[in-house]
Amino acid sequence: MLLKVFTLSLLPFLILEGENKWYTKFLETMHKDIGVSFNASIDQKQYDLSSEVLAYVEVIDFRRLLIEIDQETIVLSGDTIQTYNKKTSQLIIDKLIENDFGIFSLLSGNMREVNITNAESINNIIRINFSLLSQGYNGFIDILKSGEPKRMRLSYSNDQFIDITITNFEIGNISKYNGFNPKPKETINLYE
Repeated sequence: MLLKVFTLSLLPFLILEGENKWYTKFLETMHKDIGVSFNASIDQKQYDLSSEVLAYVEVIDFRRLLIEIDQETIVLSGDTIQTYNKKTSQLIIDKLIENDFGIFSLLSGNMREVNITNAESINNIIRINFSLLSQGYNGFIDILKSGEPKRMRLSYSNDQFIDITITNFEIGNISKYNGFNPKPKETINLYE
C-alpha cells in the first residue's frame, strides 16, 4: 500500500519531468553556440489588424536575433531594437520593453517566464503547451523529437494571436546578424 501511495505521489512529478524534457530539448536546439537560422511565415492578428509576412530569422541567443522581411531588417541586440527600412533608408532605434512577451520571445526561444502546462505527441510532432499566467496568454510550440521547432503560437485572447510556421531550420549559417551595418539617410532614436 505504501508503495502504491508513493508511486501515485510521484506521478505529477514524472509527467512534468517528461514535459520539461521536450521543452529543454527545444531550448538546447534553439541555442547553439553557432546560432540557428530559419525561414518563418508569421501571421499576426491584433484587434482589427491582420498581417502575414515571410521572414528570414537568425538567432544567436535569447537577446540577439535578426528578422529580415521584404522591406525591413529588425535586429535585437540586448535590449536595443534596430529597425532598418530598406525602401526609405530610415533606421529606428528603440528599447525592448522589459517583461514584454511577444514575437521576439517566441523567435528567440526566450520563454523563461512561461508555465509549461503539458506536452503531447501529435503525428510525430511534440506539442508543448504553455501559459503566461501573469498576462493571461497561452500558446504552444510544435517541435520534432530532435527539438527542431516547426510552429509556435501565442494567443493573447480568442481572436488575437501570433502564429509562426518554421521551415528550413539550420544550425549555424549565421551571416546577416554580424554583417548588419546599415547606412541610413535618417536615424530616429526612440531609445533616448
